[in-house]
Amino acid sequence: MPSITSPRRRSPSAQLHQQASLASERTRREKRLYEASLGGCVESLAQLLQEDRLILARASVTCFDETPLHVACMLGHLPFAKALLAHKRDLAMELDSQGRTPLHLASANGYGEIARELLQSDPLACLVHDEDGRTPLHLATMKGQINIVIELVKVRPEAAEHRLSLGQTTLHLGVRHNRLETLKVLVEMVRDGDLVNAQDDEGNTILHLAVANKQTEIVKYLLQRSEVDVNTVNRNGFSALDIVEHFPNDFKVIELRELLVHARAPRAIRFPASTTHQAVVDKTNEENSTITVDLAFVAPLSTDTPPAEVAPPPSLVGEIRKQEEDKHKIEKRHDSLMIAATVIAAMAYQAGLNPPGGVWDDDKEVNGTIVYYAGTSIMAANYPDRYPKFWKYNTVSFLASLSTIFLLMSGLPKGKKVLTWILMATMWVTITFMALTYLESMVAILYAGQYPEDVMQIARVVRTSTYVWISIVAIVFLVHTIRFLAFVLRNVKNPRKLKKQISGCR
Repeated sequence: MPSITSPRRRSPSAQLHQQASLASERTRREKRLYEASLGGCVESLAQLLQEDRLILARASVTCFDETPLHVACMLGHLPFAKALLAHKRDLAMELDSQGRTPLHLASANGYGEIARELLQSDPLACLVHDEDGRTPLHLATMKGQINIVIELVKVRPEAAEHRLSLGQTTLHLGVRHNRLETLKVLVEMVRDGDLVNAQDDEGNTILHLAVANKQTEIVKYLLQRSEVDVNTVNRNGFSALDIVEHFPNDFKVIELRELLVHARAPRAIRFPASTTHQAVVDKTNEENSTITVDLAFVAPLSTDTPPAEVAPPPSLVGEIRKQEEDKHKIEKRHDSLMIAATVIAAMAYQAGLNPPGGVWDDDKEVNGTIVYYAGTSIMAANYPDRYPKFWKYNTVSFLASLSTIFLLMSGLPKGKKVLTWILMATMWVTITFMALTYLESMVAILYAGQYPEDVMQIARVVRTSTYVWISIVAIVFLVHTIRFLAFVLRNVKNPRKLKKQISGCR
């Protein structure tokens, strides 16, 4: 019988070499797959599938943090995403290193067509929470992606009810990030009064949050909705009107108070002397920034103690009109100060370069010695006792006018009377020293080295007129100083009012 020979067995080293070659080839293909996903190249994907039909099956266990579908959804490569889903639909539920599905990334970036394809592959993807507890609807709401929000709520309306770790609903996120249009879409599509009035872990509804963040347009919209409950109080016992009542008065606060009173919002508590509360607003918003509201921590109201009756304040139309008129007057006064300071600065600058009497045209020699150099002041030579005064007065006037211009251009809040008083005081100094500069200039020009009686009379008139003017300015300055000190004393006696004034200046 012929002998049967066993197949030739490979050595262990050859087997290891072959396995290493296969692993190296797979790594190269995986790298090519991710390069294709970065470029959105469908042809490269087709070629890789021909070379290795299991390459997509291994995509979730590679060394990369995201699958190729995650990359395509981040970059908006719709054809590539379609091709991936056509070959492996369960990629739509794969998670990256932060627990996000491809739908999370498409929703945050606003790629509506890709989001639609992912929802068709697996609608449950819109209910998946990432490591921060956020669903794709949460991300779309935060970014204001209205088209994505519509698609997600259409497929899974219950996604709007999912809460974050602090009990915030999707509507809370819409208010916090100041997404009015997105909030409108959510409220219209969900139509659930319980969701609109849902409270977070601190008991705040979306109305509480909008009022605390001074979001006037959102408050207007919410008060137009019949399902919004203006009577809800948070865990500290604050209603929406309670929150706005403790803000320092400004135009937004007055408008918010008027809106809430018109909507018959009640006051739930009476405020104590000092309070603390903090409301955080997304800094990326167009009009908002982080706001700290000075509301004190108050123990929750007892269930046996009914809220105080609604006591709407009188109409605030007159107060609003008065504040608008005051603001207009202050703005006009600032414009006048800017013009006056600019003119005086130009005058002082010109007087410094070309003092009264002019400058020497040529060097003046006496016995072969140069006594006066060309370009030096004639007034300094003829009136050595008066020229230093002229120079000091003119310098003070010039620097004071420049200080006024700087304060007006430095972005200080124009609506504050204290700052306006400081500007006025600076201008009084400017005008006073400009008058003294004029006095020294006129005396130098009138004397001209001679002292006839008529010239002396004119000089006395100029000097007397200047001193009278300075006295009038000093009296007005004294009156305003007394008024300012009285204002300070009144606020010192009322610490709460003083605190509001300081916070307003800030």
